Order: sequence, then C-alpha cells, then structure tokens
Amino acid sequence: MKVTRVKNLMISGLSVITNNTLEFESENGKIPQLWNDYIEKNVYGNTFNKTKSQYMYGVYSDYTSDATGDYVVTVGVEVSKPKNAIVIEDERYLVFSKKGELPDVVVELWEEIWNYFEGNSEYERAFSVDFEKYTKEDEIEIFISIL
Repeated sequence: MKVTRVKNLMISGLSVITNNTLEFESENGKIPQLWNDYIEKNVYGNTFNKTKSQYMYGVYSDYTSDATGDYVVTVGVEVSKPKNAIVIEDERYLVFSKKGELPDVVVELWEEIWNYFEGNSEYERAFSVDFEKYTKEDEIEIFISIL
C-alpha cells in the first residue's frame, strides 16, 4: 500500500447507479451486468479520444454519503478530452494492489480495504472518486481517495 497523487486522469465509459447493499446482499447487483454490457455493446470501440493506455478502469464516483450510500460505477478507459468523462483533477490516494484470478481478486481486495479503514484511523476516506485499475490480466490496483 502506498500514498500517491493522481492529476488529470480522465475516464470515459458506461455507468450505472448502485450501492453496496444491492451489490452484496441481493442477486440483483448491477456491476457484473455493467461489465457485460460494456463488452457486448462494444463501448470501448465506440469511445472517442482514447489514450494509448491499455488499462481498463472501474470508477466509483458521485457518492451520496459514504460506503453505505448510492454511488455511480463506470467501466471505462482513459481518454484525452474531458467531454463525457470522469475527470480527476488532483486527488490524493491510498493505493492497494493484489494479484489473483478475476473477478475474485477484486472482491478480496475490496474486503481488505474495508477492513483496513474500519480498523485504521491514519487515513480517512474522502469518498470523492475511487477507482480500480486493471494493470494485468491477474493484477489490480485500487485507488481510494483520502483526505
């Protein structure tokens, strides 16, 4: 885990509104279907102004409160223009990383993150824009915005 600053990152893709209760306590979670829709509708192929970055992103934004409220999830790629994009202008992040089989490694890493923040007061979550960065086929980094 490390602290870093992210500046001028723009992600564009397909979005949905959800919350953790819906995702983990019911069979109606929207995130798996969002990833399926992104692929089936060829959103990547239809995204304008893509950068040369090969990374995929899962972005969590527009939090209504904290980990218990609604938020927007976007599956997307990095773009070079802000039109229709989530823009991270200058944010401080705590970065967690893990290797393993997708999608299990994503769930495992989020559980580690929630446990970390429940038991640690060194950093406080900002709940601005958090994101998953898929760096390799079996590796993920999750950037959590901190105050």
